[in-house]
Amino acid sequence: MILRAILLLVAAVPAAANPLQPLADALVAGDPAIPSVVIHATAPAAGINWIAAAAGARETGPVSLAARPFRIASTTKLFTAAAILRLVETGRIGLDMGVDRLLSPQTVAMLAGGGHAPYRITVRWLLTHRSGLPDHAELPAFQAAIMANPQRRWQRSEQIALAMQDGRPVGAPGAVWSYSDTGYLLLAEVIERQTGRPWAAALRHLLTLDHLGLPDTWFETLEPPPRGTAARPLLRQYLGDLDITSADPSFDLWGGGGLVSTVTDLVRFMRALQAGALFSRRETRDLALSDQRPVAPGSDTLHGLVFFHEIIAGHRCIGHPGFWNVDLVACPSLDLVLAVSLNQPITKRPGERRALVAAIVTAVAAQTREQRLRP
Repeated sequence: MILRAILLLVAAVPAAANPLQPLADALVAGDPAIPSVVIHATAPAAGINWIAAAAGARETGPVSLAARPFRIASTTKLFTAAAILRLVETGRIGLDMGVDRLLSPQTVAMLAGGGHAPYRITVRWLLTHRSGLPDHAELPAFQAAIMANPQRRWQRSEQIALAMQDGRPVGAPGAVWSYSDTGYLLLAEVIERQTGRPWAAALRHLLTLDHLGLPDTWFETLEPPPRGTAARPLLRQYLGDLDITSADPSFDLWGGGGLVSTVTDLVRFMRALQAGALFSRRETRDLALSDQRPVAPGSDTLHGLVFFHEIIAGHRCIGHPGFWNVDLVACPSLDLVLAVSLNQPITKRPGERRALVAAIVTAVAAQTREQRLRP
């Protein structure tokens, strides 16, 4: 029903117009829980560079919503995974190396104390969510602690310890796909130890972020905000009725999340990652697309070393979502990259973000077909 209504809106917009604005307007008008919607979609082969934004009653900031940064949450994992592949590319680590050789003795001891065998947990298993580690972000104790004190300053070691104390192995390493933010905390520690730099500086160095043209992407509280962002405050993000914008970001800062960005920066990053521009060798780009396995038996959604792989509106696409109903998607057959955020994980109708993404893919496919039919 949601997708049908959105597709009707797309069909009603003239082909030459930007169909994203009515989509954004319809979402905030139909769901008061959504504070704002920001979208950027590019498909250069079809001449598409569409940007749209809409504010609901909960967003009272400046009008230039699409240019404002927001927390991208787990979409940060694309950056973390790419940085790990840079270490693999340079020979500093191996995908099948056990983390007992890569983590601090303290972290190794915590893992062993939680019933895990660190020597059997490899870099590959962490990247592909097949490590057997629980997800600390899903533990009721962690969620309750955040709600009780949103200003608490969390450290990575505390979150790992909580996962080991309140979680249990979900399976043997390599045996079961189970999404784990905790696994990405370990990957960030590997990156720090291999580069000898603090987390934010290490990732910026490995991915040469300062040379990619991402002026509005940074780690909140770990790096100074870029110049000019004072005039463009973060988009407000809600957890249900709770405004979480001013909460200390350390609850999601240490590898599995933490970056602040804009839809335009995210599109630019995805194009660079998809093209292999972050790596020195083409083989590393191919590696980033490899090791795809279903997230559940019989599922059409796969996960590889870096991306989720799925079929959206009939097209094979890659990408990664984020907690605040963020999504960063590339559909190679359409030359499409799109970034969206609803800035709210608890929407009135489940699946609103995915319906929006499917509608954008459908609109781009229609314009691409029209472009190809022109003489």
